Amino acid sequence: MARYGKPVRIFRRGVRRFRILDNVGFGINEIKLSGSEKGAASLTSYIGGIEVSAPIYLADMSFGALAGVPNIVEAELADELMLISGTGEGGLHPEVARHRRIFVQWASARFGVDINTLMAGMGVVIKIGQGAKPGIGGHLPGSKVTQVISQVRRIPVGVDALSPAPHHDIYSIEDLKQRIDALKEATGKPVFVKVAATNYVPYIVTGIARMGADGIIIDGHGAGTGATPLVVRDNIGIPIELAIASADKMLREEGLRDRVTLIAAGRVSTADDAAKLLALGADAVSLGTALLISMGCAMARTCHRGNCPAGITSKIADESVIVDHDFALRSSRNFLVAFMEELRLILDHLGIDDVRKLVGRRDLLKGRCIDEVTARVLGIKDVECETGNDQLAVQGSVWTPDYSIYATQLVRTGDVVIVSMGSTGPPEVEPPKRLIDWLRFDGAQVTKPAIDPYREDIDVSTTLARGRLWLSMPVIIKPPRTWNDALIRAAKFIARANSVMIDLEGLDIVDEKHLVRVMWDRYVDGLGVLVVTHFGVSKPDLDVPTYIRVSSAGEISDLVSALLRSNDWVNGIILGVNDDYPETHLVRLDVELRRRGVRDDFDIIIDMPSVRSSGDIVKLIALGADAVIISDFVERAMHGYTGIEDFRLRLMRFLTGIRREIAQLLGAAGIYSLQSIIGNRELLRALSGRVGDMLTVKLAGEDVLYR
Repeated sequence: MARYGKPVRIFRRGVRRFRILDNVGFGINEIKLSGSEKGAASLTSYIGGIEVSAPIYLADMSFGALAGVPNIVEAELADELMLISGTGEGGLHPEVARHRRIFVQWASARFGVDINTLMAGMGVVIKIGQGAKPGIGGHLPGSKVTQVISQVRRIPVGVDALSPAPHHDIYSIEDLKQRIDALKEATGKPVFVKVAATNYVPYIVTGIARMGADGIIIDGHGAGTGATPLVVRDNIGIPIELAIASADKMLREEGLRDRVTLIAAGRVSTADDAAKLLALGADAVSLGTALLISMGCAMARTCHRGNCPAGITSKIADESVIVDHDFALRSSRNFLVAFMEELRLILDHLGIDDVRKLVGRRDLLKGRCIDEVTARVLGIKDVECETGNDQLAVQGSVWTPDYSIYATQLVRTGDVVIVSMGSTGPPEVEPPKRLIDWLRFDGAQVTKPAIDPYREDIDVSTTLARGRLWLSMPVIIKPPRTWNDALIRAAKFIARANSVMIDLEGLDIVDEKHLVRVMWDRYVDGLGVLVVTHFGVSKPDLDVPTYIRVSSAGEISDLVSALLRSNDWVNGIILGVNDDYPETHLVRLDVELRRRGVRDDFDIIIDMPSVRSSGDIVKLIALGADAVIISDFVERAMHGYTGIEDFRLRLMRFLTGIRREIAQLLGAAGIYSLQSIIGNRELLRALSGRVGDMLTVKLAGEDVLYR
């Protein structure tokens, strides 16, 4: 499309079998086009009362994150094609400022923003959140802050540009009302609010509409960005299709729908995506990554490093590759022209003469192999499934290239791992391998302000054994069998230094140093935790926290009763059931202990070898675990050490990085203490009704007050 500017096909059959939007369509088989077809339907729409030639908003992309030329091209396209272009939060590029059809962003850091900036365009966007990093602020690595970026953003050269997680003048919906009114008073322009699609997005959107915003941009999970923590990108936020459908429904129920323009953003790449999102309730769609690909983006995903091979996100320096302006303009213009033509042709085949008549037409949509709860959230009644597609997890290693690189970076830096572009994680892109791949954590938006882990303290510690054990984070490391005695001794020391536990059950220990942080199946003085393998053993003579390991699903049925009989010496369970869905046993045990009123008396520690990230750890805590044993994650991260000193340094960095990532994730959800999320499944949303039922987690977009 970018090369020739002609439509290619319409009513595409989705290729991502676990992506909900790909399993929704209009019931019309794919039509391949010759490229000469011309549609007759009108695409004229309105964004915040401003007439546009098509319901398309060119996404907010910052100067600095992009290399300048793409920012200029986007603004030129908006003027030429009569669309609207967002500037992002990186201040206003002088060349961009010459163009009229731009919306200037008012973000938490206010980089380069003054009254002249606000007056430059046709509207203002208050950015509360974005789909790639809900609950945290923008991030431009210092390596990309060159002299010109420094001048535009008004920040020092070479220093990371970290926007605050919350707006420090917006901590409530009333504060947001004041900002909206103030910006309208100052500029006389429409004011939009941009939020990430998170658990409570229907209520957030309703509140924003009541506060007088002219429009709302909802940015769905998987949206692109220049730099973001991987732990946030892959674990927070819900898909745009569920967010837009539920938001539109609630706005209509509250009589607010006609007050605002609703823009759907995040993974919109085709006219088919756009048509389906309009039918689900959006007034317009936002194009970001797709537009960059049309300019030549090769998806190298090095945006945060500034060495983009296509020059789209390059660091602005003399030696950098910069995309050719004429090529980028011609190619992206071709893409948009072809995109709009495909949308017209879709409307023609649907018998609709005006794109505005498609908005909210859920009756035209049909679902393919989506469950009843998902269909209800989407508002789709016609569902068919010719294949019985009920697969929830596919076989294979969880260690995809992305996560192998992630583990390596974690031990290299000892800090939060930064990545770019949109999420490639499960289930929408990478096939799901575990039930937790279907879960998303909550993100703070407007009424639940985020907490900035760079500037505020977040408590990620946990307490076990009725207060006898304190862990700096809910992590227990389990060495691989390949580690020798010297490595085990080093690991024990690092575990003690970091106030975490190390699980040595079944291993021989050469010396008995640092046992206070050791979980072992030997009866020795000074041990941190004694592990026994069945309830038949007698009460140990040692005065030490004691846990019983359960490795068979058949043992779980009588587990709670056995615990109650042994509550004078058993402190909890180590759940090591490694069948297809170990997460279900965790939830089942947590629910039963709560039902019996004894949950605070017993800990649940889950040993799940497929854990591969800090995000997995937090999800398991929210499902009901007090702590998580990690094994394959340790082995993958520690691979390649060159000697014992390098080993110690790597393990120290590994644990430090996990602790910082857990804090980052909690902060993005507006949570100060890990203790408050144990078994708090309301913080989670499932992307499948079946998974939601199995784990007692609501579906993303489902009514959060009543089930």
